[in-house]
Amino acid sequence: MKTLYKVLPMMLGVGLFGCSNANNATTQDNVNTNSTAAIKDNNAFVSKLPDTAPTVKLSTDAQFAPYGFNDEYGSVTGFDIDLMREIGEDQGFKVEIYSDPWEEVFDNLDNKTRDMLAAAVPYSTERDKKYLLSDPYAPLPSSLVYLDESLNLTSVEELDDVKIGVLSDTVQYDYFSSGEISVESVSPYPSTFLAVKAMARGEVDAVAEDAGALRYLMNDLPDLEPKYFDYEDIHAESAYKVLLVEKGQPELLEKVNAGLKSLKQNGTYATLTTKWFGEDLTQAVSEQRKPNT
Repeated sequence: MKTLYKVLPMMLGVGLFGCSNANNATTQDNVNTNSTAAIKDNNAFVSKLPDTAPTVKLSTDAQFAPYGFNDEYGSVTGFDIDLMREIGEDQGFKVEIYSDPWEEVFDNLDNKTRDMLAAAVPYSTERDKKYLLSDPYAPLPSSLVYLDESLNLTSVEELDDVKIGVLSDTVQYDYFSSGEISVESVSPYPSTFLAVKAMARGEVDAVAEDAGALRYLMNDLPDLEPKYFDYEDIHAESAYKVLLVEKGQPELLEKVNAGLKSLKQNGTYATLTTKWFGEDLTQAVSEQRKPNT
């Protein structure tokens, strides 16, 4: 999983080609009321926790909307950010957000410069061995988007003559390039936006990506009329997304899971998933079980 964007007209140049700052931390309670961004951003989050509350250093790849991205004011926002701030409020810790390049997020956990990672990361047995993984938090499977309604995709067995565009270095790329599924071709792109652009030019027939990210991107491209085929369900490994905690902090994992549970019970989770994905995912996430168990 790498790059995807919430596209705002004034941010096209930055958002679509990626410009993350690994050293730029944003603390949830550090709001400068004199800044233009703070004045204009009516959704600015202000913690109610005391100054003495502990701080958790959260790494995120702020180039994968709607999970994490830079808004028009340059602030890191998105579902993962909102969720972690609410978990922190519920469990008594502040969240310091670091926008890290995808290529560095796991290294930052390994060298303990970050406490956690929230970046729509899917479960894997390798990650389960190396890190502490939370309960599932975003039940969104992989999906295909296409423009030619004559394709009418309903099964992966119908992809023999379909050219697939996909973001390189993703679970979707691995899936379609593995040879397990028969497709006409698989073309990797440096961003999902560029893959969608290629689809609009007729260079590929469909684009594969996380369902939530695809729909969020396509909503910002009103000139296109997308059709979707969710070729996985919420029980697929790529749909079982987890928050990663550094191996030596089991107490933090307990708080994260307790916070997730609390947010699902008090309705905050429903509010956040509706805000960012257009639907309440509380029931779907409650049905998820760890893959291969």
